[in-house]
Amino acid sequence: MTNFDHKEIEAKWSKIWDDTNLYKTPELTGQKKMYILDMFPYPSGAGLHVGHIEGYTGTDVMARYYRMKGYAVLHPMGWDAFGLPAENYAIKNGLHPAISTADNIQNFIKYLRATGLSYDWDREIDSSKQDYYKWTQWIFIQLFKAGLAYKKKAPANWCPSCETVLANEQVIDGKCERCETAVQRKDLDQWFFKITDYADRLIDGLDKIDWPKSTIAMQKNWIGKAKGWKIKFDDIEVFTTRPDTLHGATFIAVSAEYPGLKEQSELADFIKSVEVQGYKADKNKRGMFTGKSVTNPATGKQIPVWVSNYVSVQYGTGAIMGVPAHDERDMEFAKKYGLEIIQMNPDEKMKKYALEATTYHLHDWLVSRQRYWGAPIPMTNCQKCGWQPIPEDQLPVLLPTDVEFTPKGMSPLAKSKSFQENVSCSKCGSPAVREVDTMDTFVDSSWYFLRFCDAHNSTMAFDQKIVQQWAPVDLYVGGAEHTVLHLMYSRFFYKAFCDLSILKSNGIDEPFLKLRHQGTVLGPDNRKMSKRWGNVVGLDEVVNKFGADTVRMYELFMGPFEDMKSWQTNGVEGLYRFLGRLYRKFESSHTEIGNGDSINRLVNQLVSKISEDIENMSFNTAIAAMMETFNSMSDADGNWKSAWEKFILVLAPFAPFLAEEMWHEMGHADSVHSQSWPIYDLTLVSDKKVTIVVQIDGKVRERLEDGPDIQQRALASAKVQSYLKGASYRAVFVPGKVINFVTK
Repeated sequence: MTNFDHKEIEAKWSKIWDDTNLYKTPELTGQKKMYILDMFPYPSGAGLHVGHIEGYTGTDVMARYYRMKGYAVLHPMGWDAFGLPAENYAIKNGLHPAISTADNIQNFIKYLRATGLSYDWDREIDSSKQDYYKWTQWIFIQLFKAGLAYKKKAPANWCPSCETVLANEQVIDGKCERCETAVQRKDLDQWFFKITDYADRLIDGLDKIDWPKSTIAMQKNWIGKAKGWKIKFDDIEVFTTRPDTLHGATFIAVSAEYPGLKEQSELADFIKSVEVQGYKADKNKRGMFTGKSVTNPATGKQIPVWVSNYVSVQYGTGAIMGVPAHDERDMEFAKKYGLEIIQMNPDEKMKKYALEATTYHLHDWLVSRQRYWGAPIPMTNCQKCGWQPIPEDQLPVLLPTDVEFTPKGMSPLAKSKSFQENVSCSKCGSPAVREVDTMDTFVDSSWYFLRFCDAHNSTMAFDQKIVQQWAPVDLYVGGAEHTVLHLMYSRFFYKAFCDLSILKSNGIDEPFLKLRHQGTVLGPDNRKMSKRWGNVVGLDEVVNKFGADTVRMYELFMGPFEDMKSWQTNGVEGLYRFLGRLYRKFESSHTEIGNGDSINRLVNQLVSKISEDIENMSFNTAIAAMMETFNSMSDADGNWKSAWEKFILVLAPFAPFLAEEMWHEMGHADSVHSQSWPIYDLTLVSDKKVTIVVQIDGKVRERLEDGPDIQQRALASAKVQSYLKGASYRAVFVPGKVINFVTK
C-alpha cells in the first residue's frame, strides 16, 4: 500500500471507537482531572463551515493529549438550542422550532463526528429539552427565593425587528447585536437578575483566573466601577470625578431616560429621537432645555437643566454637571447652545458640597423575552399574593403547542388557552395567571457546564459531590464575542450558586480557570465567511476531498490559535501531501532496526517540542516541528521502528485516524489514543542541563533539573512538601523556567 484511503480509514475507525466507547468519561478515582470544554453552539440550519471547527479541533488536541498524560478527561458537547437564531430559522423555513432544531442538531453531530472529535456523546445535552429546561426553571425559582430575581417596570431595549427586549449587553452601538436594527426604548414590566449585587466580586475574581488580558479588561470596563463624588443640585444628584470644579458648573445635563422627563410633552419628540439614535459620547452632541433650573450649591446661581444625548443613563446617576472650562465635551455642548463658560481654578474646598460615592456601569440582567422559543418563566401572578413561583414538583412548565410562534410584538404564549388552564397561586390557592414571557437563552448557557458533570440526573440539576469532582472547568475555549454576555452571566451564576449552597466552590468561585479565544477563520478572499460574499468553504466538502486529518492539521497550522487568518486551498493541499509522504515513508521503513542514534535524537527532540507546544496551545509550531523532523529523518539512521512509535504517539492528537491506522499496522492491538504520552530522553534533547526553580507563593524553595514529569517530581520533593504543609494549591508552570505552587 503506497498511500492511504482516508475515507476507508475514517469509516473503519469511527465505528470501532464508537463500538468500544473509547472516549467515555472515566469515573474519577483519585487521578488528576482535566475538564476541557467548548462554548456549546446553537444548531443553525446552515451546518458548519471550516471556520467553525478551529476551536473544537484545538480543544480536541488538548483532550487527547491529557488522556495520554494519564488525566481523567471530561470533554462533552451539547446544544444551546433555545433562542432567536433557532426560532428565526424555523420561521423562515415554515417549521416548528422543535422540529427544525432537532434536524439541525443531527446535522451538526454528523459534521463533528466526521472530523474525529473525541467528545463523550453519552453526556450530550440540549437546552430545549424538558429534562434540561426543567432545571433552568428550578434555578430561576431559587434565585427568586433568594431575592436575586425580581420584576419591575423599567425602560427596556426593544428591537422592532426581533420584536423582543434585549439586555444592555445585547445592544451594540445602539443596534441589536443579532440583526443590527436600531434599538428603541420602551417602558415594560420585565424580570431581572440582580447581577449588580456581585459587581465587586466579579471584578475581584478576575485576578484569580488565567484569561486573556483583553477579555479581563473588557469585563472590568463593562462592570465600569468608578469612584467619585455625588453632589446635589436641589432635587437632581450628579456624579462627578472632579468635585473641585463645582464652582465652574454652568449647566446640568441629564440622560434621555432620567426620571420625570417623559411626562413633559414638549420633550417627547426629542427624547424619542435620542432613544432611536442612541448615546453619542464624542460626536453629534444634541440637547434640549427642559425648562427647569437648579441651584449650584457652591455659587448659589441658578443653572439650566438640559437633556442631552451625550449623557448615559448607565454612567453614575444619569446626570452630570457641565463644566465647560475643564471638560472638552461640556465645552463643545456649551458652545453649540450658547451656555455660559466660566474660567476658574480647581478648588479642593468644593469637596465640602460632595459625598464620596462608587458607581457601576453594570446594570441588572434583564432576562424576559417576548418570544416563543425559550424556557417559560416559572411564575404566576395572584391578585392577593402577587408573583409566586410554581411549586417545584410541578416543573417543568412546558411550552404550549396551541400557539402561533411568529412574533407579534408581545409574547406568543399570551395567546395560548391551554397555558392558563387550571392555574392557581402556590401560596393561597386562588386562581392565578402564568407569566407569558420566556427566558433569555443566556440563562440556559450560564449553567450548562455544570450539567455536563452530571448530565442524566433526573432528580436534581446536578449532584454537588459529582460537580465538585470536575468543576471548575480547567480549559474553556470560545469566541471573544461572548466577553460581556455569556462569560459575565456564567460567573454571576457560579458565585450565586456557591452563596446559595447549590454548589460548593472548591476554594474558588470562578467557573472557568483558563480561557482562550480561537481566532476568526476568514474566507480565501480575506473577508469573513458569508453567503453574501460567496466565500463560505463547507466543512463536508474539504473533509470529503482531503480527509479529516488533513483538515484538522491545517486548521491549526494556519497561524497562532488566537489570531485571525484566512483559509487557503493550496495550504490544505500542502498538508495533504505531507501526510501522504509521511505515510509512504512509514510503509517502507517502520520495520527497520538499524544502527546509529541520529533518528532517536530527532524524535526525542520532537517529543519535547510538541509536549511544550501543546501545553502552550502553540499548535502551529508543533505541526511545523513535525514537518521539520520528518524531513530530517530521511537522512537519519538508527532504530526506525522505535522512532516511528514515538512519532505516531505525538501525531495522534492532531491526526487521530491516520495515527490509529499506522499504530495498528505496527502490530499493536490497543488504540493509540489509550497509550501513554511518550517520555523523552533529556540527554538527547539538549546538551545543556536546565534547572527549574520551584516556588511556593513566589518564594524559591527548591531547584530541580528539568525533564519528564517535572511537576510531579517537584511535588514529591521533601522541601516542597514541608512548605506546602498539606495546603490546597494551583500550579503556575512556565516551561523551562519556573513552577510556582500558589496556595489557596
